Amino acid sequence: MPSTNKTTHLNLNKWVASDIPKRADFVSDNQIIDNAFYEHISDSTAHLTAAEKAKVDQPFYISQILGSGVNNATINLEFEPRMVFMYKTNSPFAKYNGTSTDVYSASATATATSGGVSISGRTIILRQDSSAADGVKYCLNENNARYVLIAFR
Repeated sequence: MPSTNKTTHLNLNKWVASDIPKRADFVSDNQIIDNAFYEHISDSTAHLTAAEKAKVDQPFYISQILGSGVNNATINLEFEPRMVFMYKTNSPFAKYNGTSTDVYSASATATATSGGVSISGRTIILRQDSSAADGVKYCLNENNARYVLIAFR
């Protein structure tokens, strides 16, 4: 026989001393608990997805890059960054060389760039110019130069 009283939230059996529990009561309670637990853990609005957890646990990725000298060199990440920032170590962000400005740092999102670096899905594209254009030379992949890449999830 089911219990005289029920719990407030899940309506489980809450026996009093005079109740006589039956196996079916326990089976019913277990099913109610199992259903409630499954509904809760399956609720994507109440819980973060694995990708969302990665954004919270590791909101950015930092890496050192050794330049190869190649224009349009690519770096492939395991995620699609929302924004990247890159700079050459031990260098100013930009420097006027007497005839043009050499740019050693850049930032980009999927829809905008400061120049020198861009994002396409999971791929970051680095620009290394051989000469200046309109007074600017992007230097984001000089041969054997060290760079820091910060990619935000």
